[in-house]
Amino acid sequence: MRFLLALAVCLCVAGVSPAWASSGGEEKAATPSRAEGESERAPGTPGEPTIGMPTLIAPVIVNGELDHYVYLTVTLKLNDGNQRTMVSKKIPYLQDAFLREVHGPSIAHDNDPSTVDEAALLARLMRACERVVGAGIVRTIEIKNAASG
Repeated sequence: MRFLLALAVCLCVAGVSPAWASSGGEEKAATPSRAEGESERAPGTPGEPTIGMPTLIAPVIVNGELDHYVYLTVTLKLNDGNQRTMVSKKIPYLQDAFLREVHGPSIAHDNDPSTVDEAALLARLMRACERVVGAGIVRTIEIKNAASG
């Protein structure tokens, strides 16, 4: 049992380690994992510059009380592929800004626990992108509700 627990912890840490890679080392550690995730997560034009973000766990608040959590897969679509390295270096800052957004005002649409207000959430995440990486870098954001918990 302890072995399985230790194995699960190692797998969890290994899964998020590229997002937390320090900028002091080579950026090659973060880039390969993003390149793998890009083709899987982001359908669209071949060669379209995209960056897959770590999964967001967002609370759904209804009438001031926690109803449940949703797991959101977020993909950033960039205007220019030359900005990919700069944006990749800022993933921890983007993730922090995204977490602050989903833990702020409720993401539920009209207090309906079964519906995420995607338009409002996309606007909030886009403003966070503009604060962190600058205006005009991220063209669009794609959100997929991976699961509810």
